[in-house]
Amino acid sequence: MGIPEAVPARLGRYELVARLATGGMGEIFLARLEGAAGFEKLFVIKRILPHLADDVRFRAMLIAEARIASVMTHANLCQVYELGETLGQLYIVMEYLEGVTALPLLHKMSKETRPLELGFVGGVIQQAIDGIHYAHELKDRSGAYLGIVHRDVTPSNIFLTDAGIVKVLDFGIAKVKDASAHTQTGVVKGKYAYMSPEQLRGAAVDRRADVFALGIVLFEMLALRRLFQRKTDYLTFRAVMEQPIPDVRHYRPDCPPALAAVLSRALDRELDHRFATARQFGSAVLDAISSAQRPWTQGEIGDFVAANFAQDLQKRGAQIATAVGIGGPPQGFPIIVEPHAALDDETDDEFPPVDSTVTDGPAAKSFVASGPVASGPARASTGEQRVLAEAVTQVDTLRNTTGPRPQQEQPVFVVADPSPLRGTRRGLMWPLLAFAMVAVAAGALGLVWRQMQNQQPTQIVITNGSGSRVAPGGSNEIVVGPKAVDPPAADAPGPDPGAAHDPAPADVATTVVPPPASSTPASKRAARASTPDPRYRREVDKRQAAADQCTKLHGTPPKGTQLVMILDVDGHPKRVTVVPETVDPTPFASCIKDAFKTAAFPPGTPNYTLTVNLRAR
Repeated sequence: MGIPEAVPARLGRYELVARLATGGMGEIFLARLEGAAGFEKLFVIKRILPHLADDVRFRAMLIAEARIASVMTHANLCQVYELGETLGQLYIVMEYLEGVTALPLLHKMSKETRPLELGFVGGVIQQAIDGIHYAHELKDRSGAYLGIVHRDVTPSNIFLTDAGIVKVLDFGIAKVKDASAHTQTGVVKGKYAYMSPEQLRGAAVDRRADVFALGIVLFEMLALRRLFQRKTDYLTFRAVMEQPIPDVRHYRPDCPPALAAVLSRALDRELDHRFATARQFGSAVLDAISSAQRPWTQGEIGDFVAANFAQDLQKRGAQIATAVGIGGPPQGFPIIVEPHAALDDETDDEFPPVDSTVTDGPAAKSFVASGPVASGPARASTGEQRVLAEAVTQVDTLRNTTGPRPQQEQPVFVVADPSPLRGTRRGLMWPLLAFAMVAVAAGALGLVWRQMQNQQPTQIVITNGSGSRVAPGGSNEIVVGPKAVDPPAADAPGPDPGAAHDPAPADVATTVVPPPASSTPASKRAARASTPDPRYRREVDKRQAAADQCTKLHGTPPKGTQLVMILDVDGHPKRVTVVPETVDPTPFASCIKDAFKTAAFPPGTPNYTLTVNLRAR
């Protein structure tokens, strides 16, 4: 792994001594803080990649992650100590941990066919649940719940330290109530195989989505089998939505019946049938396991980790000592690799999936009642069979509308030999397959680039109340002014003073035609009123490029989309919304609202409504 960008030796008061990981969004470093009298402490620093340092979206994501973590102080959560910025580079400082994540543990036990003790499983899952429940229960200073949902509870985000403390990692995609700048309803975030059905649909999620994910982790720790992970995203999606949940006792015969029942409830696809809180789930798990075996203590868990990963821990200690002794540039950064980072989305003989009834054929019903059922789902009508395939397409579309999905970095690592993990039993098939996948990805990126180059910007038409209108006066020219009124016919009846008159449709592109000039003062005033106000036009023109950028980043809005602004007496928007309501929570709406929030229109009547019609040319 090479160094993609030149890295300074320090970030703020921290000396960078080794690179731990690099992903699509950022990179992670081992850092050292020195003090008086030889004081020294190690930390982990995550920073945005240099070429993304100015990207508003990635900065917002890192800031949101730091803000969420800043209010958390719990022994079972990875601590975040600081959000800093040096030379335009944002970074967060986290605690340095020694141990392993649950993912390599499950791979090792599955490969060696060594079931995890029920007491060990109970002790680990209880600590993880304690940390998650603490996050769910957090309140702000006014006493209102923050509504935090982790949304990415997976084995790779559950860390077991060599002291036996379980830490939940990475709140990078956590959802907070009313935090629309950080996450949007309808945007799918997380790993498919550990998502709840409502999360896969892009619907609103609450703490019960984390309960579902914790149920998956518990099932996999007991069965040493992947519950939903399949070879493709499509099959994984279908497994989550329609695969009957197998009885865990099929893979773990010594599992108490009460524990199997607890799992069935936690993994219920009906939201209201699950445990209401993580603590309820944890209490039920402990009660069920205690009937068969005492849950393990922290010391016992730590001894197990030390005994089973002694070689990895020893190698890491040696590499850390070397890295700290050498330091960072000018010698260059040592690179310490976490060897299991690529295992999340793989299914292989070391950690295989459960027996599956899901195939590449047409989908059955989108929802099948959960429980210890071994039979396949009932066949559905042709219309129902299309539901899941369309949903997969929608999910992929939703993912793509938010830009590149960053790889989730782990703020901790395990050192191992960087040689291949599984020998050569796969022969040449995987290198050839990898080459083919790279070629396909390159072709797809080329098509996307060409499409973006050819994409036409959104044309904006503004309606300024019932007395004025805007019409395009050229390819990108926007004219603001009063609505042109045709003179009435000689025999036409006069207007009814009591009748309401609707303005002309806002999306009809007509040219403003001033009325004929007259020598009377009243007619001169009317002629001046019909002249387009250049201040409106200038204010709109300033935001044309921003509107075009919103369409390039998030796609063209649906037909009939409008931006509605309530203007104050000074012409500044007091409130900006997008209609219809289904579009308002989307990334496109957030983008276009941000573009107009700072507008300064001509002063006038307070609470004046200005509507912007957004349509593609």
